[in-house]
Amino acid sequence: MRTVSDVERFLQESEVRFHDFGDGMFVIKDQNSGLHNLAIKVEDEVVVFQLKVMETPPQGTPGREGLFETLLRLNANGVLHSAFGLQEDGVYLHAALPLQNLDANEMQAVLDDMGLAVSQHVPRLVKKETN
Repeated sequence: MRTVSDVERFLQESEVRFHDFGDGMFVIKDQNSGLHNLAIKVEDEVVVFQLKVMETPPQGTPGREGLFETLLRLNANGVLHSAFGLQEDGVYLHAALPLQNLDANEMQAVLDDMGLAVSQHVPRLVKKETN
């Protein structure tokens, strides 16, 4: 059975800079990886990853529906281990992994997937929003 200590060890092995806030809460503070402010929370038997990537355009904003369509298309074939989602305060990348059999490769796959999304997809999304 894996624990919060294993998650911390996997983060250390991944060589990203992070801060341990205690109680199973970690925040990656790594500009180089594109994952700055990625929150990782161990909740019960799940490791939850959450990263705000942009503000949600207000209702009535031109291109808003096109942006949402692009997010759905990216969820289908632009990201593998994570997904874009909407919350009240923005567009987020989310992922979750079961803690019980978690291994370093699974965790690294999520970090890599989110880093790739931030570097390749998010700049296009922000540009789409501003056009």
